[in-house]
Amino acid sequence: MLRLVILALAISTVSVVTAQVPPEKQFRVVNEGEFGQYITEYDASYRFIQSPNASFFTSPFQLLFYNTTPSAYVLGLRVGLRRDESTMRWIWDANRNNPVGENATLSLGRDGNLVLAESNGRVKWQTNTANKGVTGFRILPNGNIVLHDKNGKFVWQSFDHPTDTLLTGQSLRVNGVNKLVSRKSDVDGSDGPYSMVLDTKGLTMYVNKTGQPLVYGGWPDHDFRGTVTFAVTREFDNLTEPSAWELLLEPAPQTATNPGNNRRLLQVRPIGSGGGTLNLNKVNYNGTISYLRLGSDGSLKAFSYYPPATYLKWEESFSFFSTYFVRQCGLPSFCGDYGYCDRGMCIACPTPKGLLGWSDKCSPPKTTQFCSGSKGKTVNYYKIVGVEHFTGPYVNDGQGPTSVNDCKAKCDRDCKCLGYFYKEKDKKCLIAPLLGTLIKDANTSSVAYIKY
Repeated sequence: MLRLVILALAISTVSVVTAQVPPEKQFRVVNEGEFGQYITEYDASYRFIQSPNASFFTSPFQLLFYNTTPSAYVLGLRVGLRRDESTMRWIWDANRNNPVGENATLSLGRDGNLVLAESNGRVKWQTNTANKGVTGFRILPNGNIVLHDKNGKFVWQSFDHPTDTLLTGQSLRVNGVNKLVSRKSDVDGSDGPYSMVLDTKGLTMYVNKTGQPLVYGGWPDHDFRGTVTFAVTREFDNLTEPSAWELLLEPAPQTATNPGNNRRLLQVRPIGSGGGTLNLNKVNYNGTISYLRLGSDGSLKAFSYYPPATYLKWEESFSFFSTYFVRQCGLPSFCGDYGYCDRGMCIACPTPKGLLGWSDKCSPPKTTQFCSGSKGKTVNYYKIVGVEHFTGPYVNDGQGPTSVNDCKAKCDRDCKCLGYFYKEKDKKCLIAPLLGTLIKDANTSSVAYIKY
């Protein structure tokens, strides 16, 4: 009897391991043919994917090849309704750092591995699910692309591999994929300098243009209990009529031993609803088609789809850097490469000659002039009174107490230091390898010294 049980278990194990994608669900599609007729986000050109063995469209999501530069294609997922094709948004990329060319192929073979390859067979992206029991491919109504086994269990899912966007119901996890990474630009979809990272300390936004990540936003001191989910829920003023839809960042479910913090970080509620909740907007329509994106400029925004609109279908339903949340001047790129910002306006370009009129040509000093053969040379600085660095609020204004001379000496020795920010009252020193947008501070004891 024991031998029969062992034999049955062995046969069962082999059958699971050797489960294969049936022929009628296998596919191989080629990146070729005419482009779609509409202008889409990023001015991208796109091609539809079609196969009799698989559906690449589940309303309102569709998988396509697209490019923003010639002959550099990305397998991407977009969201929007077909009747509004020109307003569709790209919300997930498979191969953002490894684009493919003409006649590239996307295939799901018998072994269950989803593979994107060049026309010569060179693999550029894959799910690494060969011989893991995959029996089919689906795009779910929530935008999750899945490879599943014969019981419907997910073997692989795109929700575990976000790029710069979270869809409704999608999560970041400390013990898993824990970050969003921005695009470099509208034209270049590869990894950019901005990221939003979930760790045991909270959800933190970083900019890294110098090899040193700098905090510029987020909720770095919030307890998410290991998971944060972008969610959309209905709010009711009474038992029958929904009054609005809320956009939330929700932590992992509470437990008896870890009750956590129920603070709702992104909210869409009626203006004046009270209850101590931050009122950002009123969305009185179904907001389930929404996404949260870390932009190529470092902004963090949520967009909700509003079908009745004739032109702007996507409403900006949340913005981290805004009048009603965190000041706009706190966005490092708000004034481009360099600028002096006050109340959401770039008011000046700091120079050794003083504060001049700002334009998008305003630029900070180049690090190369301080790092190439400058040993022994005198370092010059110009002074700006009443100014704060964008990372200051997140690092307690720097280190200290220390003297202004010691702060200067530290910047002198660091060729990557473009300037230092000193709080005369608290004797705090902040070394800045990146300047970006400087924030006007009414406190005249907050002083910046910029190299030139």
